[in-house]
Amino acid sequence: MLKAVNSEPVTPAVSWSFEYNPPMGGAAGEAFTNTLASSGMHPAAVLAREAIQNSVDARSKGEAKVGVRFLAKSLVRAEKAQFIAVSGLGTVKSRANALKISQPNCLKTLGEAAKPLNLLYIDDYNTTGLEGDPTDPDSKFYRFLLSLGDGSKEHSKEHTGGSYGFGKSVYSSNSAILSMFAYSRTVDGDGKPLSLLFGCGYFRKHKFEDAHYTGRAWFGVDTTPEGGLQIVEPLLNEDADRVAADLGFDAREVHEKGTSVLIVDAVVDTDEILKGVEDWWWPRLIRNELDVTVVDSKGKESFPRPKKREDLKPFIDAFYLADGQSPPNNKTDFRKSFLKVDDLALGVAGFKLLEKNRKDEYAVPEERLDSVALIRAPLMVVAYYRPWNAQNPPVVGTFFADEDIDDILRSAEPPAHDRWDPDARRLQDATGQSRAIVDRVLRAIKRNLRASQGAASPPPPPRPKKLTMLERTLANFLTPAKKGAQPPAVEPSSAPINLFYDEEPRAEAVGDKLRLTAAFSVKLKAEEDLGDMIARVRITCPVIEDGQAGDDLRLTISSSATVEPDPIKDGWSRFSLTQSSVKFVCESELYDPLWTVKFVPEIEPVGKD
Repeated sequence: MLKAVNSEPVTPAVSWSFEYNPPMGGAAGEAFTNTLASSGMHPAAVLAREAIQNSVDARSKGEAKVGVRFLAKSLVRAEKAQFIAVSGLGTVKSRANALKISQPNCLKTLGEAAKPLNLLYIDDYNTTGLEGDPTDPDSKFYRFLLSLGDGSKEHSKEHTGGSYGFGKSVYSSNSAILSMFAYSRTVDGDGKPLSLLFGCGYFRKHKFEDAHYTGRAWFGVDTTPEGGLQIVEPLLNEDADRVAADLGFDAREVHEKGTSVLIVDAVVDTDEILKGVEDWWWPRLIRNELDVTVVDSKGKESFPRPKKREDLKPFIDAFYLADGQSPPNNKTDFRKSFLKVDDLALGVAGFKLLEKNRKDEYAVPEERLDSVALIRAPLMVVAYYRPWNAQNPPVVGTFFADEDIDDILRSAEPPAHDRWDPDARRLQDATGQSRAIVDRVLRAIKRNLRASQGAASPPPPPRPKKLTMLERTLANFLTPAKKGAQPPAVEPSSAPINLFYDEEPRAEAVGDKLRLTAAFSVKLKAEEDLGDMIARVRITCPVIEDGQAGDDLRLTISSSATVEPDPIKDGWSRFSLTQSSVKFVCESELYDPLWTVKFVPEIEPVGKD
């Protein structure tokens, strides 16, 4: 730790130190900036998502609301010259050729007084700051600025947003020279007030003056012992406060904890940041658990107002439905509570029918029609989920995950936290329960969206009897089955297909669970003068919720025919049908004995071979 050598306010020698390439190799500086570079989102949106998430995760106990400010500054002439001198950018410029930083950047124009140097400060409030002993690998300072891929938050008991340790990369990746400074007011390992200031550069691996470097660079006090490992320490307390002020950071009171990050040569627009805040953080904003201010380089203050965004209003309405603040009418507004799995609550979804505006257009952009905003405990929109084609009438939805599965969903997210992946490596467990839960949630979202969409649809026109295109023979069995119960009679139909049961659907006990089994056969009617015919089949087993079909149980299905996915109708399969019967044997996944389920085989002709 640094100590003052006398009572005079003499700042220790501070400069940029570049990390020598260690004998056993190490992470290059680019590893800290590339992780979130290909998320597919606008860079400003990624910055808004990750920077606020870092602050929300650092919320002080007892504080209901986190504050975040994005402040842009554009320096010229004397202010620019002073900043360059204090920040040591000349040292970075001296090896610019070796660093091969992408153009354009500020290094070539450092000496041009009238050329603006763009800075972006990100300040948070009601947070812990980078607390702990800075030399301790478990401290927030160490994890935030020195480690890479530290997944400590994954094992936290708190419902955090991040869990990979890559969120820091969002700052340097929005700097044209890949550099940032961090200034924090916090407490040390003994709980005493502490100020910290440290700079980081994340450049490419390079060779300079016959020495090899990883590309990582630190702005601090070099305390490397002779012949020892390289050590660069942050400026502390009065020294940190003094240099922070010279770098343009706003002063903090002694007990005002929080962290401020400065992105040097910022390449992101404040208007886009504001839009990104509204797009991804509206759940926390409307819950009044987040305050955000965006200040452009001319000093104009702006505040996110997601409720005034016509394209966000339907999602917000769906959120209020899911959250129980608005009652559903089951015509245009729907609320769907998902069934528990192994005593774990999954969550609730709300769905909103879209209506066209005066311009005969939907306010929601085309890529978000029929999408569902995925939300969990941190109240950030993880994604606008839509792995399917939009249908009519268009709806949007919001799924609010229950805290019971928050840790599971967090583990299902990649470093960019932009989706829930049931195949994520971190979901692996001995039972496969975690992956099954993520898969169940995603399937239930689609099923409930389609059900809401169907309920909101106008009734289809009557189909002509002679031109009917299918026969859907439904055999509905409520389980557990009653002994001796007979299947419901099959209504007569003009379609040339017979369906009959070899084994009626029945529920059997497997431990404390149930499993449904059934076997049926289909063939062409004997009286029909037909050769081979291509037929479609779909077999589902939905759980009955409030008198309506809910989530489908997974089925294992075997057939005596060759069955292939239908290229036209999603969820259906094709096979060749003759006068000889084709048999299907079905077995469901295990399910709760309190559930009521329905076995539904559907067959329709496609045409002749």
